Amino acid sequence: MYIMLCGYPPFNGKTKQGILKAVQKGKYKFNGEEWDEVSNEAKDLINELLNKDYKKRISGEEALLHPWIKRYNKKSRISLPHA
Repeated sequence: MYIMLCGYPPFNGKTKQGILKAVQKGKYKFNGEEWDEVSNEAKDLINELLNKDYKKRISGEEALLHPWIKRYNKKSRISLPHA
């Protein structure tokens, strides 16, 4: 989702090892003019999806229930099982 909204990945480095270290740190930013037009709601969903703590990271099913997804997916036929 991050890449789809801005065109580049959230984590970068000069080498594959550098990229992996950046992923492990889990730090990313919404810098650049690409993000000027992206809603705070979309950024919130990205933050939820990229949460470094897997216990706090939302699942795919939870992401489908996020307000940003629901706003643009009003005609969706996706039905989630009830817990």
